Amino acid sequence: MPALNFTLTKIIVADIDAMEQFYIRTLGLSRIAYLEHGEGDTAFKEVILGTADASQVAAKISFVQYLAKASPTPGEAIVAFMVDDVAAVLAAMCDAGGAVAVPVQDIPEHRLKLAYVTDPEGHMVEIMQAL
Repeated sequence: MPALNFTLTKIIVADIDAMEQFYIRTLGLSRIAYLEHGEGDTAFKEVILGTADASQVAAKISFVQYLAKASPTPGEAIVAFMVDDVAAVLAAMCDAGGAVAVPVQDIPEHRLKLAYVTDPEGHMVEIMQAL
């Protein structure tokens, strides 16, 4: 049976509040949902973010913080966002505690401009702009 849609990407983080604020402040994402669940080793917090006009079936990003477990080493995934102005978003991300991993570059064969940033915990974020 095929999947109906791609729903979300989950990233395990050490500080869920800091990650939520970083992505809201730098990309304008909105909180879709928040939950806390479980006990002991299974206790976790989760926040789901999406674009302001995210529909029920639009892809979203989720950050999960396990309260009794360490988070894995960053680099397990790359999250990509299409933006209107790569340079402006890159600057906002750096001002908010991110760091440039790959500076802005044009990829004319794909009609893209892109850069890679690490968020304050070291997770890789690709930001792209259509040329």
